[in-house]
Amino acid sequence: MKLKALPYIIIVVFTFFISVIRFFLIPEWDLFIHVLVFCGQFIFLTFTWILIGMLSKFLDKRIPFHNQVIKRIVVQILLSILIIVPFFSAIVYLYRNQLPKYATPQFITVVFVLFAIFIVLINFIYYQRYFFSQWQQSVLQNAELQVQTVKLEKEKTMMQYHHLKNQVNPHFLFNTLTSLDGLIKSNSSLASDFVQHLSKVYRYVLEHKENEVVSIHEELDFVEHYISLLTIRHKNALKILIDISKDGKEKGIVMVTLQMLIDNSIKHNMLQSSSPLVIRIYDEDGYLHVRNNKQLKRQIEHSNKQGLLQLQQLYGYLSDRGLVIKDGTDFFEVNLPLL
Repeated sequence: MKLKALPYIIIVVFTFFISVIRFFLIPEWDLFIHVLVFCGQFIFLTFTWILIGMLSKFLDKRIPFHNQVIKRIVVQILLSILIIVPFFSAIVYLYRNQLPKYATPQFITVVFVLFAIFIVLINFIYYQRYFFSQWQQSVLQNAELQVQTVKLEKEKTMMQYHHLKNQVNPHFLFNTLTSLDGLIKSNSSLASDFVQHLSKVYRYVLEHKENEVVSIHEELDFVEHYISLLTIRHKNALKILIDISKDGKEKGIVMVTLQMLIDNSIKHNMLQSSSPLVIRIYDEDGYLHVRNNKQLKRQIEHSNKQGLLQLQQLYGYLSDRGLVIKDGTDFFEVNLPLL
């Protein structure tokens, strides 16, 4: 509303300024005449503004800016002058006897030239409006494209993450079934416990498969069963120490993140009873820390490192603090921002 009213405010101010000058230049005129001329001048300038606006809309359909910019500008200015100047000439002619003495033909010519310049300026105000609206529209379109791009990237990352999550993990399942086969033959009671833990691991995945984020408390319940399976398999060669505060357990985490990171540690490091792999999970400074000592395998099964990359991307969308990876000489640590 303010932008629409601005031209009329400018016209009022301009008309008032001219009227003040005219009041001192023509003192013989009565105040009533000055007021009357002020109203007439305001009406004429407003009429000029509206007429040029109508002309601009008319030419938008015939000579659009995006096709022929120079032609459009020239045609609109010439038509504006050809249409409006005759009206101005008629007014000057009708009131020629009331004009002051200094209104010589040369003076009137200068006034005509100034009025033509005024018409050109009004036209350029319309041009500026058009080009500003085009620029604004372009900015909005670019912003929408950027939002769409980010949205598509997030959806792509989520698809990759869900694919990774739903694997939980083929290698883990293969190794687990192999261990189960051995337990059935050697220790049927332990094999039964093993199956119960395994069922709870996969039940958790099925129940939360649509969830992006779960509470750390829920994730820990799942991880405890997962750790029990690992302990049965690896015995004293693996130690997983968990120390998470009460407040930390109420925070959120991307589902099965801990399982992925534990799996990643086991995948890259040797597990020996004489030199166990120790994984510490604790919260500090708004992060969940997953840290293990380094005792890298000489030969590591194929890894494309997509798991950590996808987690980094996903946490980048979910938190203003990203996932932090620390790869030290004798340790490897992943810091997850608490959600």
